[in-house]
Amino acid sequence: MVLKMLPEDVPKDKYVEVNGLRLHYLDWGNRGAQPMILIHGLQQCAHSWDFFATRMQPSFHVLALDQRGHGDSAWAQGKAYKFDDYVAEISGFIKSLRLSKVVLVGHSAGGRYSMAYAAQHPRKVDRLIIVDIDPDSSKQEASHRFDRQLSRSDKWESLDDLLGRLRRRYPNVPGDVLHHHALHLTQELPGGRRKWKRDRAILEVYERPDIWGEFSRIRCPTLIVRGRNSRILTHETAVKMKETLQGCRLAELEDGGHWVYDEVPGSFEAAVRWFLAD
Repeated sequence: MVLKMLPEDVPKDKYVEVNGLRLHYLDWGNRGAQPMILIHGLQQCAHSWDFFATRMQPSFHVLALDQRGHGDSAWAQGKAYKFDDYVAEISGFIKSLRLSKVVLVGHSAGGRYSMAYAAQHPRKVDRLIIVDIDPDSSKQEASHRFDRQLSRSDKWESLDDLLGRLRRRYPNVPGDVLHHHALHLTQELPGGRRKWKRDRAILEVYERPDIWGEFSRIRCPTLIVRGRNSRILTHETAVKMKETLQGCRLAELEDGGHWVYDEVPGSFEAAVRWFLAD
């Protein structure tokens, strides 16, 4: 898979101050089109959406945000990485850029923040796309996963070492896509070593509250996308989500897992366009 050829300055690196923090975001151009805001998952970054954003750019004004403590955005003082901090950040970002009627796309933890924002700001969100996440509170396996990650180093001896870890974590993502993400999720250190480009404190204070109440208050048309191989969002919970919201749609994609937008990009794009075309 390769990125579609675009001008060298697309996307543009831009910055905005939100709630006292300097946030980085990618602006894919096409101003005047309906804005589409992409919110990445935990420990990911704005560039995690590059392949999907390239395909959406001709139809939408695509903006991908580096959430606080991630990518090239500032790190928060006092470990201000709680659930409400991230929801308020989406609100501040949209307000600062004076956007309205946005298509809001959120993956994993970013999907949870997007659910809450859509419920709290119904006039701002035209369509909501939730990618492989549920409104449930923390699961025990998630806590164990955080413990394992906190026990590991954030540094690798080489890019190949990093790619080996990513391949084990994302076995169904194509190699060239993993290589692209590896370069953007980390920074190079002297001697070819790599270091994760995010604040480690994010894992220490991560919150995953039950947000079914807020989810039930969402009023905009909503699409839930689930990879059929996902162990994060179950089929049963996805169906419950669909039945909770009037007019909600559910797309379960074959051969996709939690990283469904990279694992089956064609199917993911088709599901999104099917939803947005209605």
